[in-house]
Amino acid sequence: MNKKLLATILLSLVLITSLLVIILPTIFTKNISRIKLNKSIDLELILNDEKDIKIIFFGYSSCSDICSHRLEMLGKFYSTLDEKIKKRVGVEFLDISSPSDMTLPNRFAKYFNNEFKGIYLDKKVMRNYTKEFNVYFAQSLLDKSEYNHTTNIYLVKKNNNLKLLKYIYNSYPYDFEQMNLDIVSLLNE
Repeated sequence: MNKKLLATILLSLVLITSLLVIILPTIFTKNISRIKLNKSIDLELILNDEKDIKIIFFGYSSCSDICSHRLEMLGKFYSTLDEKIKKRVGVEFLDISSPSDMTLPNRFAKYFNNEFKGIYLDKKVMRNYTKEFNVYFAQSLLDKSEYNHTTNIYLVKKNNNLKLLKYIYNSYPYDFEQMNLDIVSLLNE
């Protein structure tokens, strides 16, 4: 098969997938800024500390435009939380790129807020986590250092020995007022 034709077909498939996974849901859910769930998840890297709730964001450490901006917004939101709430709520950035430097995700997350935690995911663990959270990601065909991915924010609550995915915030800009209300409500359950 002609290399140009194959490249065109692959690029078309990526664009169609992006349209179906990222753009169309945003168009059809304009009035839905969050999805409420009560999904049990069994992932050991999340909520393995003293926090009761985690705000989860998937991205990649070398992303200078989208991920950086979203984490900056999360940092500003987190800094507005009451100190009592901050003691019970944490933010975790999960790196989908499996960088060669395993410390990079944590350093990247802490750049936006020293209390944030960046988590390195090897390829096997990443598959489990992205599957559990329904995260779409693919390495860019045009620039292998970039990734196309969903940019949802996830709210996970520890409930005894269970970890429950409670909310997915899926529209941009994120409704941080609603997220704050949801966090307070979950902490008071």
